[in-house]
Amino acid sequence: MKNLPIPLLTFLAVQVCTAVWWGSQIDHKVRLVEENRRFIDSVIIPSYKINTNWNNPHFETWVKSGGWKNK
Repeated sequence: MKNLPIPLLTFLAVQVCTAVWWGSQIDHKVRLVEENRRFIDSVIIPSYKINTNWNNPHFETWVKSGGWKNK
């Protein structure tokens, strides 16, 4: 432990603190995503008169060509 320089210990301490901070915020982020999804479902989609069975030919072509597998 005596051979470890202070900057390295400081760096590691910051990394640990960041991980703890991020972990404590994850439940808030999940709630925010759920609220955004509810807003999209209840406000945005009805305003464009789109239902869940909306046919998007560009998306269908993309899925048939392999979707993310091409990237």
